[in-house]
Amino acid sequence: MAYSCFDMLEISDVQSEKMLKEKLTEIDRYLNTHSAAKSAVRVRENIIKSLDHLSHKMINTDVLPGFDELGITGLFVDEAHNYKNIPLNTRSKFKGINTTGSAKCKSMLEKIRTVQKQNNGRGVTLATATPITNSVSDCFAMQTYLQHGELKMLGLDHFHSWVGMFAEAKEEFEIDVDTSQYRMYSRFNKYNNLQELITLFSMITDHQKTDISNNLPKLGGYTNCVVAKTQAMQMYLDNISQRADDVRSGLTNRRDDNMLKITTDGRKAALDIRLVEPVINTYVNVFATKVYRCAENVFEIWASDPTQKYTQLVFCDISVPKQSFNIYDELKRLLINMGIPDEQIAFIHDADTEARRASVLKKMNDAGIRVLIGSTFKLGLGVNVQTYLKALHHLDVPWRPADMTQREGRILRQGNTNKEVQIFRYITEGSFDAYSWQLLESKQRFISQLISGDYAQHSGDEVDNTALSYGEVKALAVGDPMIKKRVETANELTKYTVLQKKLTQHYEDLRIRAANIPTEKEKAVAALEKCFADIEYLKQQTALISKEERRAVRESIAAAIIANARSEKEVYICNYRGFSLYVPAYMIEERPRIKLSHKGQYRVELGESSQGYIVRIDNHLESLPKNAEKLKTKIYELNNELEQADYSLKHQESYVTQIIETRNKLEQIDKKLRRNK
Repeated sequence: MAYSCFDMLEISDVQSEKMLKEKLTEIDRYLNTHSAAKSAVRVRENIIKSLDHLSHKMINTDVLPGFDELGITGLFVDEAHNYKNIPLNTRSKFKGINTTGSAKCKSMLEKIRTVQKQNNGRGVTLATATPITNSVSDCFAMQTYLQHGELKMLGLDHFHSWVGMFAEAKEEFEIDVDTSQYRMYSRFNKYNNLQELITLFSMITDHQKTDISNNLPKLGGYTNCVVAKTQAMQMYLDNISQRADDVRSGLTNRRDDNMLKITTDGRKAALDIRLVEPVINTYVNVFATKVYRCAENVFEIWASDPTQKYTQLVFCDISVPKQSFNIYDELKRLLINMGIPDEQIAFIHDADTEARRASVLKKMNDAGIRVLIGSTFKLGLGVNVQTYLKALHHLDVPWRPADMTQREGRILRQGNTNKEVQIFRYITEGSFDAYSWQLLESKQRFISQLISGDYAQHSGDEVDNTALSYGEVKALAVGDPMIKKRVETANELTKYTVLQKKLTQHYEDLRIRAANIPTEKEKAVAALEKCFADIEYLKQQTALISKEERRAVRESIAAAIIANARSEKEVYICNYRGFSLYVPAYMIEERPRIKLSHKGQYRVELGESSQGYIVRIDNHLESLPKNAEKLKTKIYELNNELEQADYSLKHQESYVTQIIETRNKLEQIDKKLRRNK
């Protein structure tokens, strides 16, 4: 059923009362050992108020069927990340963490518990391409949904206990919303016990990575299109900075102005100054705007396609179609003026019914529509228009890494007929884009470490290649020289740290490999000697084998395979040409094979038809000289590999010097920033 319908379902009052009482019992048990936990006391008070309200409701209202009374015994929830905003019941305040939760997620949690109780903890499947969308709390939410029992057993079912085990708050400089200075913020950006968290999380997850081996088109790289900061933008940023100071100092009523409004205005200005200063609409240099740069790139790709098959997506979450000035209509106007026909440009927002939406997407896949413009919400989720998709354009920066993943998932997708694709990112220098890219970088750190399943890391505060790319874009967007230098130096330090980590892992793998080569070589030498002995043994055989004997051996093999497939131990079949034949352990009938044994041991794939069994065995025995040559080559290659490994381990490279120098440089910049504050 549709999410809108599902969200309208509520559990019955009787079931709700039962759950609240169970939760009250849990809180009381927790307070017996954590008497000073103020957040738990507050939760207990809220539960008692909810029970009183529910009792009054049950007396004064008609009883309606609840979710638990509808006979629903299983749940499969697609796009499950839309339900990650569960209440966290903690008083701790950190940037990036919403502790209040939403009503629909609280209701989802109740429904999941209802189904799980019927199925001994099972019966619920959550499907999503982005399980961790925004912050550390998303992981806790997914675990709370699907492994509440395990968390409870480990004493990690309360958010502050979970955070105490896996996350660490750290104060560090972040670019302020006006990009003119740095401020110190406390945010979760270091994570501990990652191996244990990954192990615990993997109990409920089945993760399918996307890579080039899955028939995805090759990404030809990101093209960062930097637009220079205009005088009008600088004046507006000065205004943004003053507004932010007034809000922090309490000079402005929060109802009149607040950081959310400032943030929204800053993002609009970074997209196009005309969105916040309509008065200067006639004075703006259109050729120096993001939307014009985007139009140029879109037109260039459109015009370069003689087959008229290339299609493109443009993502913009801010300034959707409306009566006044907006980016959608401005982009379309520019594209039409450049020469793209009106009918080849479409807004996903105009497809306001399922039928119209299906028609637009079909035209896109047929290349009838060449340019489709939309928001992450309307165009980034569950949309398959990749058939001829050549380029994707990010006009603005989404809030969450998951949104970026969903956007780019439209073009990096199976079924795209283009072998190589492009992604464009548009950045206004010295604008709010710096702050937006920074948020993506911070959020991407934890997501990358957790989803990658990197068991080699016990803790970490690094960024991976994706997050590092965000950091580079952030540097492009910062206008102030000192701040820009700080961002670039931090990115440089991150690069050296990542390179050193990879180098250390490489030498560790090389050391392990070098230690294993002698044993592998010894086995190869022994196998070669036995192979030579078997070759000589076959040369001495002169007796012919009759057809009846060959038929008997073939039938014995076929019967043994049927009788002993999937056996835990190998089973002897018979003797053929002086070699003992065995059915290997754990063999399946669909891919039959046998083991030949004399001085050496050899495996022979038999094929599907038993008629060819003896021919395949004879061919394998006759090819023993070739097998000997392969073993000789292997021994030679092992000797070379060991020699090269020893040389590399004796002459190890390192980035330690660069890391120390760059870290010192970063500390000096931070000192200057503190003095200038």
